[in-house]
Amino acid sequence: MKNKRIFGLVVLLLAVTVNMYTQDVKFSGYFNSGIGIVSSSSDDSDTVLKAFGVDSEQNGYRLRLTGSYTNEEENAGIRFRLQSQSRLDQGGYFSLPFVYGWMKLFDDVVYLASGLIDDTSWQTTDWYIIDDVGEGLGALLKVTPISGLDLGFGAYLISQQSAASNNILNYNGFLPSYDAITPKIEDAKYVFSASYTMPDVFYLGASFRLKNKAGWKDTRLDIERYGYDYEGRQESAQLIGEFRLLSVENLTAVVAFSLDKLEEFDVEGNTIVSQTFAYELNDLTIGLNAAEFFYNRKNILGQTIAHAPSLVFNLWGSYTINNIIPRLDLVYFLGGQSKVGGDEALMWHRRGFVSSRIPKFNSSDNRNRSLFSVRPSVKFDLTGGTFIEIGNVFNYDFGNFDSAYGDSNDPNKRYVISNVFYIDYTWSF
Repeated sequence: MKNKRIFGLVVLLLAVTVNMYTQDVKFSGYFNSGIGIVSSSSDDSDTVLKAFGVDSEQNGYRLRLTGSYTNEEENAGIRFRLQSQSRLDQGGYFSLPFVYGWMKLFDDVVYLASGLIDDTSWQTTDWYIIDDVGEGLGALLKVTPISGLDLGFGAYLISQQSAASNNILNYNGFLPSYDAITPKIEDAKYVFSASYTMPDVFYLGASFRLKNKAGWKDTRLDIERYGYDYEGRQESAQLIGEFRLLSVENLTAVVAFSLDKLEEFDVEGNTIVSQTFAYELNDLTIGLNAAEFFYNRKNILGQTIAHAPSLVFNLWGSYTINNIIPRLDLVYFLGGQSKVGGDEALMWHRRGFVSSRIPKFNSSDNRNRSLFSVRPSVKFDLTGGTFIEIGNVFNYDFGNFDSAYGDSNDPNKRYVISNVFYIDYTWSF
């Protein structure tokens, strides 16, 4: 009932706003869902049906309604989003991922925003990372001293959760009361960003986040005694950067990196390097996506725990025939698993693979898991942003050691085969 009342109030407010500012308020929407038949060679798995959105990478579905208001002078406005997806047990049917006001000063040199912010100015456009270091409830200052150069500073008191958690705010496991969100000045999340774009030549950008307590996720009962563990979302120190080549027509070339846990990088640091390449030749497009994963680990005694680097390669091609687009994806992941058969999360989006980190305490330990995946698919593009995709994902997950994928019939089994036949629907408006 509470969610229905909130949604009804929001709809009423939207109706009033549209009536008052028809010329200045704009809305856009997005809905994605699909269904798949999932099967596995494991004797402990049944063939099941599951609702999953390939395009949105969300369990069940994703619904978004995004609105924006800009004044007549185009130097101030408001942006907001209503969303429903994935985890209805976390925040109910609808969440508010962002709602903030913005203004521009001094001939657009200074940009100010305040509220629940989600700004994508420094978000990477690669295949695997596709992220920045995050925002949240607070304020953002962006300065453009010269054309193409953007400098940013943000201060945030609480962070949105991940998309899988419906991007809700989380305060010690509950929805927050803002009067309780008063972190010490040194515990807030501070973000520094910079980018430079030389039109038709290149883009170079980076964003850095300091260690903070804005995740508001207490995982210990006695913080004063045991210390804060900084395991909340986006509480670690992180640097994300990206380079895009813009000088070659019809070529997409992006290289991005993420360095996480910088505060203890030699003990638990995570490094991801991601590359995205695609070339369009008339109706034919050929692409190569790749990512490399590196981990630094030590135990409580300071002894190094080795993790072999993981490498994933996605070679793909598509061909457009009027509004019909057949496509083929081939994936090889050295040191990785599928999210269908490997770790059994039953998620079959195109990035549906995870690194398999097996701790190695001596140099003779060569255990590893890998996978090979094939995905033929065809997309029927009805109008811009509205389409149906039909596809089939075949995964062969395997390990080089006994029990890598053991089941009740064969505990020493080294492989598992999984398959998903799916239909995916997307509407944009």
